[in-house]
Amino acid sequence: MDSLVKKKIFENRVVLITGASSGLGHRIAKEFIKENANISICARRLSKLKKICKNKKKVFFQKVDISDEKAIKKFIKKTVKIFGKIDILINNAGLLRSAKIENIDYKDLKKTFEVNLFAPVIFLRETLKIMKKRNYGRIINISSGGSVNCAETFSAYSASKAALNTLAKTLSREVKNCNIKVNTMSPGPCKTEMFPRNPLSTLLSMPTVKYLSSLPRNGPSGKFFWFMHKINIIPDLSHINWSNPNYFKKINK
Repeated sequence: MDSLVKKKIFENRVVLITGASSGLGHRIAKEFIKENANISICARRLSKLKKICKNKKKVFFQKVDISDEKAIKKFIKKTVKIFGKIDILINNAGLLRSAKIENIDYKDLKKTFEVNLFAPVIFLRETLKIMKKRNYGRIINISSGGSVNCAETFSAYSASKAALNTLAKTLSREVKNCNIKVNTMSPGPCKTEMFPRNPLSTLLSMPTVKYLSSLPRNGPSGKFFWFMHKINIIPDLSHINWSNPNYFKKINK
């Protein structure tokens, strides 16, 4: 009986997923289709999106270059026109360009941040307007273990993903009274087109995705998750009185 109830959690929800043509985004889209949710997905490769959506109802898909702000806004507007709302946003699309810092090409650096950070910010900005009107929203930024372990040659990727972690922390404070929860998660070393040598199935990330997508009003926000584990990657410094110079005199003694 419990399993039947759980399957109905997402039935009337509208889920927007970026980068859904392959890898983790593809898996997430398929899982929410199974949950009978309303799905809006985008990616660069239209042919792959069509395969996901073939003979599927309650699914809207569109080719979107997420480095184009106008394209993002049009996609979101179309999603709301079709479904009337957006309940869950999953910023999944990502780009990897690896190089040692001394060899980084500026164009690669710029593109990495356009896709991994700037686009999620635009999706957040536009989607928040819709979520605030309904006083409900659940947001997941797909980050990476790379944002914490910072492997060599992954500087641009790691930095852009680390920015997503702090973005969630800031936004969680801005929407704390709006019943909107925003968190980041690492899917772990999942095997995808971007990381073909990784050992794990993307299926292992689905419990965390579903958990963060269905948080209650008193659920966590501004946190970082890894396989259902909440990990403190940003220290809590709220106890510090930043405006009191005497505090810093004390700690410097």
